[in-house]
Amino acid sequence: MSSTKGVGLNAAIQLLFVASLAATPVTVTTLDGESVKGDLSTLNSQKVTVQTEAEEKTFAVEDLMLLDLQSPSPLVQNPPRAILLSDGSQISFEAVVLAEKEFQLTTVSFGEQTVAMTKAQNIRWGAIDEKVSESWVDLQSRGARDDLLIFRKGDILDYVAGSVIKVSNEGVTVNIRGRDLTAPLERVFAVVFAKREVNDAPGLGLVRTTSGDSLKASELSLEENILSMKLLSGLSLKSELPKIREIDFGGGRIQYLADLPFDESASKAPDEDFPVVWFTAKNFPAGSGGRRQLLIDRESYPRGLWLHSGAVVRFRLNREFSELRAMAGFDQTHIGKMPRFQPKVNLVIEGDGEKLFSQEYSWDAPAEQLNIDLSNVRELVIRVESLGVAKGILEHFALGDAQVIK
Repeated sequence: MSSTKGVGLNAAIQLLFVASLAATPVTVTTLDGESVKGDLSTLNSQKVTVQTEAEEKTFAVEDLMLLDLQSPSPLVQNPPRAILLSDGSQISFEAVVLAEKEFQLTTVSFGEQTVAMTKAQNIRWGAIDEKVSESWVDLQSRGARDDLLIFRKGDILDYVAGSVIKVSNEGVTVNIRGRDLTAPLERVFAVVFAKREVNDAPGLGLVRTTSGDSLKASELSLEENILSMKLLSGLSLKSELPKIREIDFGGGRIQYLADLPFDESASKAPDEDFPVVWFTAKNFPAGSGGRRQLLIDRESYPRGLWLHSGAVVRFRLNREFSELRAMAGFDQTHIGKMPRFQPKVNLVIEGDGEKLFSQEYSWDAPAEQLNIDLSNVRELVIRVESLGVAKGILEHFALGDAQVIK
């Protein structure tokens, strides 16, 4: 009798353990700016259901902007190697071979996959950085009549035009005016294919993974922690839910501020005798090594910016965004030490030199939701100025869930 009870108890404990593993914390953002946090219950092409502390809430997919699965991994915009499909989906890969007019892909997230040659816009083996990013965009948009085999020479992208006839782990072969040229793979930056029909429909949502995949889905379904996706290009993929970073239902209209490049070179320590080690950190308090989330007004935020007083951060927005949304307040990771030093700062937000927002915050003040108009702003500047008596000590400010909206 006692052994039977023991078995039953063990089974119950195991079920609870599995249930706790299956619970996926998410943040749902609607088109009108509402943000709801909870555990994901349902996800498919029609609806998303989230269990909050108070109730279960269901959202129609057409009313959603973003489903954030709160992964601590930074968003990978340009993975080292990627194939761009006809629908605009980007899939990161480890190896690719062309056989019988089909690409055999060894992908990072989805194992072995097959893609018809006609469904590929380009394949890239070279890393993108600021020095070649503009040239890379230009080469993709030329609409060339021939395939382009692209090489990187220092900070310049050069190419030869022809017809790609072979892709292997050793190199890429292009036929140029009846003559075959084979380039070793280590010398190839990319291949851009000619005359590709592009499906630029928005689809149901843009699924981003932790390894840098960006997938235009036409259908979604979740079952036992496995997300099944059908892409606009026709490719069907499956992924474990922890590998999914977010699903953008707003057609790419939203980006996290921490995922955008910025310049902090104008930052200066509040006290010249005590230099600041870190002026900024993305998605976690500086010095925590990613082991802690931002803590604002006793609530945790897995995404956002951590800013020390003296920080001056510049973003080039190029008039692409209309609004900045964020929860602003002190990061209270070290709240137990704050009463001794009474930290206080002034948060200033500027657009093209014009002051858009200015507010003083003390360490014990409640957090504040920011909604800043960024219409026609080319350069966004965020300043955190020291106002505390103990200049700079524990003056750690945070912008939780900081997003810019197109």
